[in-house]
Amino acid sequence: MATLVAMSLSACDTGPVPTTAVTNEDLEPIVQAAPKPRPNSFRAGPHGGHDPHAGLTPDKHARVALQHLAEDRPVEALNTLDQAIAQYPEAAELHGIRGSLLLEQGEVTEALASLESAVRLAPDNPLHLTNRAQAYRKFNRTDEALADLDRAIEIDTGLLSARFNRGALSFSQGDFETALIDFEQCIAIDPHTAAPWFNRAAVYEATGRREEAIADLRRFLEIAPSEEWKTTAEELLQQWEAAAKPDTS
Repeated sequence: MATLVAMSLSACDTGPVPTTAVTNEDLEPIVQAAPKPRPNSFRAGPHGGHDPHAGLTPDKHARVALQHLAEDRPVEALNTLDQAIAQYPEAAELHGIRGSLLLEQGEVTEALASLESAVRLAPDNPLHLTNRAQAYRKFNRTDEALADLDRAIEIDTGLLSARFNRGALSFSQGDFETALIDFEQCIAIDPHTAAPWFNRAAVYEATGRREEAIADLRRFLEIAPSEEWKTTAEELLQQWEAAAKPDTS
């Protein structure tokens, strides 16, 4: 049986042909910043003791935080979010952004607390549900993770990250039918995103559909942005093609 991995999720089954699928970090990262030490208080910076963001709305605070993230300043982003949440504790989006950033940095306990607040305040936001599912999965709370992903897809059937992660989670539980449906939907939503092609190939291989698995892996190699994953896929493709050749002995 193959092995499938998704953002913050890992499930390992071994078998004749081990496969590793592309992570959701390659598909749709929440943030792209390396973990850095986090100070305990807001940095005053060039403004001295005056906070230039004090009068901002929750939406504008969120934009400031996201701008920090875009410029690789996660510490400043977290400080901005902490200050904004103290001012607007009922703003779900602020909790959601904070939770997703902490999740990316590996601070899972604190991330889950923020994401639970986000879902409590905005229970029908599929992005909050999708991110909370990843935090639940870190604690092996698989049923709760799956419930969140099911709900996110119910709200937004075209949410690529929810589909992708539910597919990976379903695969890890041996539910190949759901996994296949989700990866097929991912490809239908965005056929130019490489990761679902690799993962659908893994499902095909696990269910004995090797020719289709090979075709998907070839497509993945055409569009994959990561040289590391291309190398993995090329090695795997050689194995599958060799196994698919008829025995002429």
